[in-house]
Amino acid sequence: MEPREARTRRLDGLRLWAPEAATPTEVVHRLVAVQGQEHPYALWSVAQRIEHDSRPTAADMAVAYDLGDVLRTHVMRPTWHLVAPADARWLLTLTNGRVRRFNAPIFTRENIDDALISRAIDLFAREVDRGRHRTRDQLRSALGDAGIHLSSLGFTCVLMAAELERVLISGASDGKQRTHAAFDERVPPGFVGGASSFDRESALAELAGRYFATRGPASVADLAAWSGLTIGDGRRGIALALERAPGSLEPVELDGQECWLAPAELSRAPRSPRVDLVQAFDEYVMSYSRTRAHIFPDGFTPPTTPTTNMHWMLTDGVISGSWKHELRSSDARLQLRAITPLDDATAAALRVAVADYSRYLGLPIELLLQ
Repeated sequence: MEPREARTRRLDGLRLWAPEAATPTEVVHRLVAVQGQEHPYALWSVAQRIEHDSRPTAADMAVAYDLGDVLRTHVMRPTWHLVAPADARWLLTLTNGRVRRFNAPIFTRENIDDALISRAIDLFAREVDRGRHRTRDQLRSALGDAGIHLSSLGFTCVLMAAELERVLISGASDGKQRTHAAFDERVPPGFVGGASSFDRESALAELAGRYFATRGPASVADLAAWSGLTIGDGRRGIALALERAPGSLEPVELDGQECWLAPAELSRAPRSPRVDLVQAFDEYVMSYSRTRAHIFPDGFTPPTTPTTNMHWMLTDGVISGSWKHELRSSDARLQLRAITPLDDATAAALRVAVADYSRYLGLPIELLLQ
């Protein structure tokens, strides 16, 4: 498969080029998880995959998040992800062992042992009992009242442990602050397919099937890096997915590597140039490791540390600039730094993308080219 076709298949599968009539919950469920540490921009990632006529605004997405239609927790790689309520339980159960092993050296440096984690988790469970949602400051104060004093990193560690143990998950916002709620309050019972008990093979098949259906062509190494699981888990997931649904995935070669994708009619790219404004951790960027090079222009080396303009402008699926927004009382500024000068056609496509983002924010946008 040629790189251009691979980009088109991915952008279609990830619904950046083929948005659908769907709810935020349905979008996140289809994608399995959406990386979400840049919270406002992550909500934009979800919204821009919904067709234009029914696309939620930023205010709509905030309501959906507060209602628990989309949840935020540490899962898979030890970073924030947005997940659908029906997927939180099995995803955490499948991946929490790997995350705990990854985190173990940090816990050791912070002098956090199993006994301390158990005490903290029990206290957190009491704090969020009976439908209460607690901010980080409130949970940290509760620890202090119980004589548990931790560094900022140590506190983050025990919060993550409580998420991995399915005690805490995101709650409704308290003003501008995020909160935690009881996991069982926000997450329905049941695992894959509503099963009452966890079946690891069903979970691996579900993960692999949905990953390659939305992100293919991608390699087993891509799946392993994205999920935090092993290469062996990825291979097993493919085999199980094919056992359960023969023909649902098929191999293809990309840059000499075996990749997998769901069978589909040949995707058609939209009229060129097409500009998309995506968040830094968009799934189009973060879903790949071995087969990621084709999203970067020739000669471009992505920065190794965060920059002021940390989000990406794509032109025909290739990174062509970086951007950020600055919200003000009655409007917003969008600062954009192009990698190469914009020609007239690309500048016009950029204005279309900015207008879409303006509608999402519900604010007029002043575009500043740097």
